[in-house]
Amino acid sequence: MTTTEGDAPAGEVPPPEVSTSEPTEGIAEETAEETVAEPVEVEEPDPLPVETSTSKPMDEAEIARKLESGDRDDRVAARRARIAARLKAKREAEDPSLIEPEPEPEPTAEETQVRESKRRLARLKALGFDDVTGIKAVAVAREAHRRGIRDDRRVERRNRIEQERAETMQRDGEVAGEWDKLRGIKVAHDLNAAIQAQKALCDQIVASKNALIAEMTEELDKEDEEFERNIRRQEEEVDETLKRMNSQYNELSAAYMSEFDEIERVFLEERSAALKANMEELDALFQRRDAAELKYMEDVAATADAYRKELEKHEADDAEEYTMLKIRLETDIANLQRHLADMKSTYLLNAEKLEYNYRVLVERDHENAGTLQIQRRKIAKLRETLMKVKDKFHAMDKKFSDENVRLTDDHRRVTEQFKELEIKFRNFQASDRKKFQEVWAMKEEEIARKVKRALDADRILHEQHLGMVWHPPSEDVFKHPEQLALDEARRKRTAAAEAARASSGEQGGTVGIEEDEDLDAEEEDNPFEQRIADPAYENYLATLVDVFFFLVDPKAQRAVKAAEAAVAEGTGASDEERLTTAAAVARLQAESVLKALGVTDAPSFDGLANALTVDGVDPVLHAGGGGDVAEIMLPRVDLVSASTKFAAAENLAKSGGGGGGGG
Repeated sequence: MTTTEGDAPAGEVPPPEVSTSEPTEGIAEETAEETVAEPVEVEEPDPLPVETSTSKPMDEAEIARKLESGDRDDRVAARRARIAARLKAKREAEDPSLIEPEPEPEPTAEETQVRESKRRLARLKALGFDDVTGIKAVAVAREAHRRGIRDDRRVERRNRIEQERAETMQRDGEVAGEWDKLRGIKVAHDLNAAIQAQKALCDQIVASKNALIAEMTEELDKEDEEFERNIRRQEEEVDETLKRMNSQYNELSAAYMSEFDEIERVFLEERSAALKANMEELDALFQRRDAAELKYMEDVAATADAYRKELEKHEADDAEEYTMLKIRLETDIANLQRHLADMKSTYLLNAEKLEYNYRVLVERDHENAGTLQIQRRKIAKLRETLMKVKDKFHAMDKKFSDENVRLTDDHRRVTEQFKELEIKFRNFQASDRKKFQEVWAMKEEEIARKVKRALDADRILHEQHLGMVWHPPSEDVFKHPEQLALDEARRKRTAAAEAARASSGEQGGTVGIEEDEDLDAEEEDNPFEQRIADPAYENYLATLVDVFFFLVDPKAQRAVKAAEAAVAEGTGASDEERLTTAAAVARLQAESVLKALGVTDAPSFDGLANALTVDGVDPVLHAGGGGDVAEIMLPRVDLVSASTKFAAAENLAKSGGGGGGGG
C-alpha cells in the first residue's frame, strides 16, 4: 500500500474540526441537562477552565470516550473541555488573529520510506523512458530528413513539369503558325516537304512528353523502393523498442517489488509498536474495569438486600388484596360463561340465516346468467349502431373542422383589433390617472386647511360652549394613504422586534454572553417596503399592473373586487376612506404582480427596474432625485419581453446559487 506525499499517514488521526455555529446558549443548556442527568448529589459547578499554554486540549474522540466513562470526574472534565473548545472557537471567529497556526507534523518513518521509494522509482522510470524513446527520436529525425528530401524532389518535379508545359505551349504555337502557312502553299512537292517538317516538329513534342513520363515513372519506382526500405527499418526499430520495453518492465517490476518489501517492513515495524502501545493501554483499561466491576458488585449486593426486604413487605401487604381479587375474578368467570352460552345460541341462529341467504344468491346467479346473455346480444347490436355513429361523426367532424379554421381566422382578426383597442384604453386610463393625481395634489393642501379650521371650531364648541373635554383626532388623517400603510408596517415590525427581544431575554437568563445585533437589524426599515411606498414608483407600479394584469393572483383579485364593492356600497364613506382603499388596492395588485415576477426584496426590485427602464439611466438615482420612474420606462410593447428575460435570469441565478453555490 502506497500513499502520496500530500496524503496523511494511515496511523495519524486528523485534528477535530470545531464548529463555530453553535451559540453559547446551547453550551449552557447542554451542561445543565447533563448535570441533572447524573444520579449523584448536586454540587456547585466549577468555573469554566481557562486554557493555558501548558494544558493539552482534548480532541473530540477523547471527549466522547470520557463522556461515556463511569467516572464522574472524567465526565465533568470532558464537558468542561467541550465548553472551553466552543468558547475558543467563538473567540477565534470574532478575532481571527487569535487563531494559532497548526504546527506541521513531523514526517513519520512510513512517509519517509514512501517518499524515498517514489523518488528512486521515478528516477528509474525516467532513465527507462529515455532509453525507450531514444529509438523514437532517431526515427523522427530520419523521417524529418526524408520528408525534406521528398519535398525538394517534389519541387524539382513541379518545376520540370512547368518547364515542359511552357516548351510544349511554345511548340504548339509554332505548329499552329505552320498550319496557316501550309494553307497558302499551292505546289504539291513543297506542300509535302512542309507537312513532313510539321510532322517532325510534332514528333519532337511527343518525344519530349514521353521522356517526361519515363522520368516520372523512374521517380515513382525509386519512391516505392524507398518506402519498402523504410517499412523494413521501422519493423526493426519496433522490435528493438519492444525488447527495450520488456527489459525496462522487468527492471521496474523488480524495483517495485523491492520497494514494496521495504515499505511493508517499515509499516510492520510501526504496526508492532502500535500494537504494543495499544496492549499496554488495554491492560490499564482492564484493570480500571475490574475495579469498577468489583465496586458495582458491592453496590448491587447492597441494593439487592434492600429490594429483598421491600419485597417481603409488599408480599405481606398484597396477600389480602390477592384474596379479594380472586373472588372478583371467579365472579367474572361465571358471568362470562353465561354470556358465552347466549352467544352460541345467537351464532346458531345466524348460521341458519346465512344458509338461507346462500340458497337465495344461487337462484339469483342462475337468473343473472340469462340476463347476461341478453345483455351480450344488446352489446353486439349497440356496437353496430356505434360504427354507424362514428362514420356520421367523422363526416360532421370534417365539416366542423373547416368551419373551425374559418372561425379561427376571424378570431385572430378580432383579437388583433381587441389588442389595439386595449392599448388605446390603457393609454387613456394612464392619462386619467395622471389627471386625477394632479387634481388630488392641487386640492390636498386646501382640504387639509379646511379640516384643521373645522377641528378648531369643534374644539371651541366643546370647551367654551359645552364645557366638555375635547379630544383631537389622530394626525394620521393628514397623511397620505401610502404613508399610513408604511407607518402601519413599521409599527408591526417594531412590535415583532419587541416580542422577539422579550422572548430572547427569557431564554438567555443562564447565558453569560448576549447578542443584540440581530434585534438591532430587525428594527431597521424594510427597503423593499420603502420602494413600494415611494411616490416616485407609484406610476411605475401602476404601469406594471396595467401591462401584467393577468399576473394578479386570484385571491388578490377577489380581495380587490370585495374592497371596490364595499366602497361602492358605502354611500356614507368619506373621500379619505375611498382614497385609502384605492391606495391599498393598488398596493395589493402591485405586490401580487411583483411576486409573480419573482421580486421579493429590494435587490430584485432594483434589478427589475433596471431591466424595464432605458439604458444609461439609473432608476434608483432618478427616484432619489425626485423624478418619476415611469418617465424612463421602456415602451409598453417591450415590457413583456424585458420582464421575461429578467425572470429567466433570476430563476437561473437562484438555481445556480444553490447548487453551485457550490459551483
